[in-house]
Amino acid sequence: MINKPIISYKFANIDEAEQILIKEIVSKNIQVKLDSYLKKIYSRNETAEVRIDYTIQKNKQDKYEWSFMFFFDWSSFPYRNNIAFKYVKDVVNHAFRHFKEFLSKQ
Repeated sequence: MINKPIISYKFANIDEAEQILIKEIVSKNIQVKLDSYLKKIYSRNETAEVRIDYTIQKNKQDKYEWSFMFFFDWSSFPYRNNIAFKYVKDVVNHAFRHFKEFLSKQ
């Protein structure tokens, strides 16, 4: 894939090792789970901009709260949690799964 999404992030109360893990999981989700969806977006509009902005923080109960904002081809898909997750891996995979489901209905 030639075009790549622009990624921005913020972390709060997350140690460096977890930050690296989160970035790797985000990257894998983009490369594997979203690849075909992104190709469709870029094939419709070669100059389409895809952005993924996310914030993840660990709360006082050692659980993860998050907010993901997916922007694509002049549309957006916000995804925030209602319940904190125990595992950070689940946070990222959960958000991307919902975004993928949203894109499949487009």
